[in-house]
Amino acid sequence: MPARGNSGARATAAVDRCGAVTTATLDTGAGIVVIVNEENPLDPETQRHLEEAWDALDQGDLRAAQRALKHAHDEAPEDPAVLEVEAEYAVAADRPDEALDAYRRWSEADPDDAGPWLGSAEGYLDHGEPGECARLLRELLTDFDLDPLDEADARHLLGIACEEKGDRKGMITEWLAVLRLDVANDPPERLMDPARFSEVAEDALEELPPEVLAHLRNVPIFVEDRPSEALVLEGLDPRTLGLFHGIAMPDRSSLGGGPETGLIHLFQRNLEREADDEASLAEQVRVTVLHETAHYFGADEDDLLRFGLN
Repeated sequence: MPARGNSGARATAAVDRCGAVTTATLDTGAGIVVIVNEENPLDPETQRHLEEAWDALDQGDLRAAQRALKHAHDEAPEDPAVLEVEAEYAVAADRPDEALDAYRRWSEADPDDAGPWLGSAEGYLDHGEPGECARLLRELLTDFDLDPLDEADARHLLGIACEEKGDRKGMITEWLAVLRLDVANDPPERLMDPARFSEVAEDALEELPPEVLAHLRNVPIFVEDRPSEALVLEGLDPRTLGLFHGIAMPDRSSLGGGPETGLIHLFQRNLEREADDEASLAEQVRVTVLHETAHYFGADEDDLLRFGLN
């Protein structure tokens, strides 16, 4: 089960997503440093409207997001924080041209921010233009001094673009780099203790009917931080959330697989990238376990989309 997105969790920095007054908490290895940026602070009322817009987008309420965004736009139409929400709203509303325009204006307002470049690249990718996506990302990687988090996100998107262009060598090159960067970017503390993580996975299996569980008794679940380098060399996305590895049950009689054939991988660090807290992580683990279990029984990605497991 792949993860797709241009940023994921910002493990080593927590920044107010709408404030021009921002605080970032960084673990330098020698201690915690809090950095406050007071450049061009937004009016508190504008910040409130932006928070309302983000919350509405998180909940899928586009009308509420549009109302809150209009207030913020009227107050600070060219502020980067406002333009970021404008771009995200346009993406959610499936208005790619408006999103690209907002990303362009955001980049002009804050030339040192990689965010609008990454957003634009993902927009091109989502609308079937992997070549333009790759061109933009290569320019970003060449011309900008990116922090390790942004570099990892850029290379991950570039790997996806290479895959869609049929450039397997380029895809693997970028994804091996992502694997190394993600390891280096891991926060020192896990979101969930590994023992608790395994319990959550087992609890998800218990939701299945007894007749299904009977077929899974010989299918082990392995919890690992992320895919191995060997799997990435085989073409697996390094940010994959989970993986069924083996022969699906419907194919076993024809292919001669034994009862032990197949195993399910869960990649804890990748799953934690997609979660804000333990509760959201537990839900993501549940969906991923059910997703990979469905693969074991022969479901394809279209089936999983219908089941709400994709």
